[in-house]
Amino acid sequence: MSLSLPQIDIVAGQASTALASQASQHDGVVIVFTNKSKLVDLLPCAQAYTEADNAFGSSIQLVCPLDKSPHARVLLVPTGTLNSDVDDPRRFKDAAFEGGKRALAAGMKSPLVCFADAPDAQVVDLKWMMEEDLDYKHYLEVTMLGFLEAAYEPIDVVEHAQRMNKPITVFDKLTFVAADLAQDQIATVVQKVQAIENGRRVAKDIGNPDPERMSPIKVVEYLETVFKGVDNVKMTVISDPAVLEKEYPLAHAVCRASLQVPRHHPRFVHFEYKSPDQASVKENLYFVGKGVTYDTGGADIKAGGIMRGMSRDKCGAAAVAGFFKTIAELNPKNVNATAGLALVRNSIGSDAYVSDEVIYARSGKRVLVGNTDAEGRMVMTDLLCEFKEKAVAHAQSGEVSGKAPALLFTVATLTGHALKAYGGYGITMDNGVARRARVSRRIYDAGHVLADPFEISTLRREDVAVVQPGRSSEDVIQANDRASSQTDRGHQYPAGFMLLASGLDDHGLYSSYPIGYSHLDVAGSAETMTAVGWSLTRVTASPVVALTGAFLA
Repeated sequence: MSLSLPQIDIVAGQASTALASQASQHDGVVIVFTNKSKLVDLLPCAQAYTEADNAFGSSIQLVCPLDKSPHARVLLVPTGTLNSDVDDPRRFKDAAFEGGKRALAAGMKSPLVCFADAPDAQVVDLKWMMEEDLDYKHYLEVTMLGFLEAAYEPIDVVEHAQRMNKPITVFDKLTFVAADLAQDQIATVVQKVQAIENGRRVAKDIGNPDPERMSPIKVVEYLETVFKGVDNVKMTVISDPAVLEKEYPLAHAVCRASLQVPRHHPRFVHFEYKSPDQASVKENLYFVGKGVTYDTGGADIKAGGIMRGMSRDKCGAAAVAGFFKTIAELNPKNVNATAGLALVRNSIGSDAYVSDEVIYARSGKRVLVGNTDAEGRMVMTDLLCEFKEKAVAHAQSGEVSGKAPALLFTVATLTGHALKAYGGYGITMDNGVARRARVSRRIYDAGHVLADPFEISTLRREDVAVVQPGRSSEDVIQANDRASSQTDRGHQYPAGFMLLASGLDDHGLYSSYPIGYSHLDVAGSAETMTAVGWSLTRVTASPVVALTGAFLA
């Protein structure tokens, strides 16, 4: 059973007015601020603290005013600077996450959260974005999501608490004060934040647990509970290995060794969402998610300790599933959306696929395997080919929504090179059709303002050239024999492989049926970059937030 969201409320109005009328109804007050000189308007005793301590307001601290004005306990949460050249909305995300953790530690269950100096008053425009301005225009939503993230525990923790009959410390209610929000906007903002957070929680519930708790079969069982009774998203599951071998031969090759262990058997999951108003559809979206529930590297085994953390190699599929939970709740009119999750385990065994094998892809292309640890592109390519076929059929169908452009995506924790190149940021890159539709720019801008940042990379001719056949026995080469982090353009050329092996290269800008294709490598953003001690890192659910902002009107 997943963790439920707390009740979320927004009070439209000035912070001082809200504190005077509502503070007593809450078990604590949280004041988020940038300039500590603004605190005195909401916390009268702040003047004395500032005069007595030069460091006052430089870190999160709990204040208990003797006069209980505005409350008996007030948590002060500084954002840090907002207007340096390298600042961005994560200032609010990070402050809210740490502030939320501290509020829970203080025993607050229903705090009132307000802002001493909301950023719109500072008119900050740092020129980060491609096509928009006002970097902090969604500071409220970012802060709300930060507090919700602070109160989240994954499903395996919830199950353990139930087993031990112990409570989990969470918020019962979160109330936010927004001076720059009209009354008629409140319901929309709350719905959006709830939908995003519910989607993130699905992604984290899948992404966080160990590889046995979230094996392919267990992921499907979990998703069946999530989408049970959801009328606007159709979920179908393929479990027959024979069907997988026929429809998705590259993915089947990856999971051959796992077929010896019934509990590790693969599953493919399809989601389909259709807009309630097909005439309003502006884009037909297709998402392929890499769901490798554990990656041993296969025959090219991950040795020397680098196998650790490979239970997180399912985070691409986890994020796609979470995004469809968000879609189901928002019920947007502007898109149709389809998804495929390739849930497999890259195991070691006597029937494991090996380098030098030549495998026919769904597209009919002969794929020369160069490295069994490059399994992510293998499990996604046939789904990408299938969605290419669906996109063409839809365009030819005569349906009104078929006139809207088709945009295909692969979402994966794909390469170590992504970490080397961009650290903890997600990466997005486009083919020509997606570039014309400004797909990566939209993901970049949405991710920026909603604190799920992406970097834009590029798909170049070299990324296609390196996977070209070197002999008449193959049509495309899957990989070389080196780690991506040791390969030039190691995070870009896998997109070149998928483009060719799926047949998408026949659907460029000037083809009869142009199809957009964007590859999202979230190896850096799907988890935090650091862990506590020797533990595993924290799963983030990226890119659920960025995709919501970019594509759901």
